[in-house]
Amino acid sequence: MRYCVIALLLFLGTQTAVGDDARPAGLPEKLTFNVSTGGQPPFTIVHDDGRVSGIFWDVLSAIAESYQVELTSIEVPPKRTESLLLSGHVDVTMRAREWVDDPQAFVFSDPVMMTRDAIFVHRDSDRKIDAIEDLGGTLLGRLGFHYPWLAERLQQEAVSLIPVQDQESMLRRLYHGGTRFTGAISNLHAGYWTLENAAWGDSIREAPIRLDEVGYRLMFPPRHQSLVPWINQELQRMKASGELDRIIRDYQ
Repeated sequence: MRYCVIALLLFLGTQTAVGDDARPAGLPEKLTFNVSTGGQPPFTIVHDDGRVSGIFWDVLSAIAESYQVELTSIEVPPKRTESLLLSGHVDVTMRAREWVDDPQAFVFSDPVMMTRDAIFVHRDSDRKIDAIEDLGGTLLGRLGFHYPWLAERLQQEAVSLIPVQDQESMLRRLYHGGTRFTGAISNLHAGYWTLENAAWGDSIREAPIRLDEVGYRLMFPPRHQSLVPWINQELQRMKASGELDRIIRDYQ
């Protein structure tokens, strides 16, 4: 019996060692995730007490926990994020490749989810917006955000773009402006989240135009290139188990 107990203890010790060694070499002890200034619901939500939640926060938290990496948040405006990633002050943010001026300067995970930009208009607007060519007048957009599909219309001076600091302020300005503005450019999911939580949300509707979907990903600086395959491995596991879909549904 004594020898059986010793053998069992040796076996358990071996299993523990294997588990410890299974942690990928070179993983950082801590990751600083830019959740955007004030958050970007439903992707990241910064609560009054300082807690953070949201689709991307919950997904990255689950991945960080599986690799025993400490996850911390930082609030950085979009226009400063890329430089802070490259300088080492931020480790990861959420971005689509199509929204980055120089995507080759960064490394991206597989898509966490698919999303797209949308045009939201005042309910009293009778302007026909079925295609990009229909856009004219004045549009509201997010400060620091990149809209490559709008570049030609801006170059032609067919439209002008007024940047607004945050999502709620932008759609509120559209609401108060009535038909003064052609519409507001918003991420589809962020726009509907804001409208569902605003008293005046019923006064804004989505225009019929359908812009291309893009993969919304985790974006890292090149120094974390070796981390991305492990991130993708966990994303695949979460998709296969249904965990990823459950997280996304929680914020719809």
